Amino acid sequence: MIISASEFKQLCEVESDTSFAWQRADDQTWREILSTYPELERCVAGNKTIPEPIIEQLAASDDVDVRWTIACKRRLSGVLMSRLAQDSDATVRHRIACNPKVPEKILELLSVDPDEMVAASARRRLQRA
Repeated sequence: MIISASEFKQLCEVESDTSFAWQRADDQTWREILSTYPELERCVAGNKTIPEPIIEQLAASDDVDVRWTIACKRRLSGVLMSRLAQDSDATVRHRIACNPKVPEKILELLSVDPDEMVAASARRRLQRA
């Protein structure tokens, strides 16, 4: 379990070590990591154990790569999926369209997306449903 921001930073700095993706921490430690080392947002987003409040915070990131990573998560709430389905970046919307847990209602919205890749993926998923 990660107990400090500096501990998580050290894990993220070792390129050959991906164990940071499975390390648990409490909400306060995640907040400390993000406030002390905002450049680690991508590492935090890639963690498989981050709690819902941290997922929500990262879903609002200015970094499209962070939002894209969050859009890949299967345990997103319907509210977050809906918000990310309206993201300004088409790659984030596409990840939502491809998310195995996306509700049909959101796929219907994305099936008429102005980006053809997003719309086509959503329509394909709707046909399989």
